[in-house]
Formats: sequence, C-alpha cells, structure tokens
Amino acid sequence: MKENLTNRQIAFMLFGYIVGYGIMGLPKNIAESAGTGGWITLLIATAIAVIITYIFTYLGYIHENKTIYEYSKILTGKFITAIFMFIFFIEFFFFFTMAIRVSSEIIKLTVLIKTPVWALCLSFYLVIYYILLKGLRIMARVIEFYGMIIIMAYLIIHFLISTQGKLINIRPYFGEADIVTYFKSSIVTILPFLGIEILAIIPFNRKINNKKVFKYTVSMILFIGLFYILVVESCISVNGVDGIIFYKDALLATIRRIDVEWLQFLRRLDGIFLMAWIMSIFCTATINAYGAVFLIGKYFKKINRNLLIFIIVVISYYISQIPKTFNDVQTILDYSSYLGFATMGFIPILLLIITKVKKYDKKTK
Repeated sequence: MKENLTNRQIAFMLFGYIVGYGIMGLPKNIAESAGTGGWITLLIATAIAVIITYIFTYLGYIHENKTIYEYSKILTGKFITAIFMFIFFIEFFFFFTMAIRVSSEIIKLTVLIKTPVWALCLSFYLVIYYILLKGLRIMARVIEFYGMIIIMAYLIIHFLISTQGKLINIRPYFGEADIVTYFKSSIVTILPFLGIEILAIIPFNRKINNKKVFKYTVSMILFIGLFYILVVESCISVNGVDGIIFYKDALLATIRRIDVEWLQFLRRLDGIFLMAWIMSIFCTATINAYGAVFLIGKYFKKINRNLLIFIIVVISYYISQIPKTFNDVQTILDYSSYLGFATMGFIPILLLIITKVKKYDKKTK
C-alpha cells in the first residue's frame, strides 16, 4: 500500500534531510571557497537546487503513485534501474550510518565527555529503529513537528548571533573573486543541498498532492538557501573569514563565542543550538534509514519489512563502529557525498529526458 504525504509534510521531509550535519561546517567551507562573497555562491547553488527539486517533483507528479524504482523500470528497464537503485542505496545507507557516528563523536566532545561513542550511537539507533517501524506517515508527522521547532530555534539563534557581529567582517559584500570563481564554488556548495533526492522515493497522489506541491517543494529549497546565507553571514560577521576557516565545526565555535548578557540564564546559546542540532541529525538519519530500507525492500520482497529494518539497523550500527577516528568518518562522508552528483544530477535529468522523449507526461495527463 502506498503511503502518501501532504504537500507540507513533503516540504518538511526535504528540510529534515537537507539541514542536518552539514550545517556545522558550512560557514568554513563557504568562507574557504568564496570569502565574503559566499552569499553569491549560495544563491547560485540555491538556483541549481531549485531546478533539481522541480525535476524530482515533476517526475513524481507525472508518474503518479510511483517512486523512482517503478518509473525508472518503465523508462530505462530493470538492469539500468538496478544500477540506479544501488547508487541511491549506498548514498542513503552510508549517510545514515556515518551521520550517526560523526554526530555521536561531536556530542561526546562537547557535552557528554565521559559517555562512550558506541553508547551514543546505540541511543540514536534505538530511537530510529522504533520510528521506522511506524511507517512513512508517522515518520513524516514527527519530522514535520521537529522541523518547526528546529526552524524557530535556528532563526532565533542566528538572529542573536548577527546582533553580536561586525559589519566590517563581511566586507567587501561582493567579495574579491570574479563571477567564474563563484560559479565554480557553487558546484561544491551544492552538496549542502544533498537530500533533494528523497523526493524520488515519496509517491505523489494528485488528489492529495495537487500542483501546489511544486510551490511547497521549491519554496522550501528557497527558504533553506536563504537560511544558509543567514548562517554563513552571521558566523563570518563574528569571526571574520580569516578566523572561521580554522574551525571544522565553525558554526558551534561561533555560537560558543556569543554571550548575550540581556538574555540572563539563556545567555549561552550553545546548549539551545545543540538540542536543535541533535533533533535535526535525528531527522536526517531517520530519512536516510527509511530510504535505505525502502530501496533494499524492493529487491527482498519476501522478507518481512520489520525484520528487514532490524537487519539494516544492526548492520549499520556495526559498520558505524569500524572507523577509528573522526577524520576517517569524515572521509567516508565526503566520498559518499560525491554520489550526490549522480543522484541529484545525472539520474533525474536522464529520467526527465526519457520521459519527455517518450512523451510519457502527455500520456498520463
């Protein structure tokens, strides 16, 4: 049975996937590649992300009640589809696995210093395992609720950060690079938008997801792009470009420098940020876990879904403990993110071209 989501839930699924671990090092990466003109790079990356989002939404809308597994078989055949699904599965699985491990490492270093990493990972896995058993609709409701809390917390935090910054740190506003450099940087910057491909495994029903679904998905990506600009600019305004590039966890490092005296007992923002960030990590990991289970389930239909979830979660947990250092985990995440060029670029564009060539969109109207 297909589990259809509302337009708003689909939009929050995008937010829940995209805004996760990557936000921690976003200011550093943007500052290194584009300096104070990073907002231009982010605008270009947002425009690219909007186009990709529209393509995925269009494919899901045209191929009603089908996911990429079904409509890819129609358009490209079983063999090519199997390759596509393998790429998607690897991306979902390793992001699910390594996002939990790297987040547990950060939590241990910043908050729960004496807690072993394996115990922190296990806590994540137990909660995610429980929510996966409940199905897509329940998961989407939880992520929608968490998403609203995360957005409010992040906006308040970054507004407060911006009040403590200095305008001199974000000058020159247009940077010192040329437009070609900003376009080159946007290719790397598109990776923080990794997660748009979740639209490929959410079935659209035109009775529930009318044409407004395009407005919801595109608007969410635009919001995320503007939010990223706020994050980067507020961090640079506090630390400056030369200071922020030395921190891998640039966002947390910036927040820890902020001391808002008039907030009294809430004057330290890092505690509030970490709570919101852990919630966002939970959303990202849960959606990735669902994607991995969903895709592997298409090829092991005889295995009970609950048993399949258990197997995937157990395997993921053991793999998460294999890397020895934080840098090893980060390297695996970086290599996994390169798959985004296929899942967010080559594959959806190819399927769109075939859909148009075969005039499948006209046949289904």
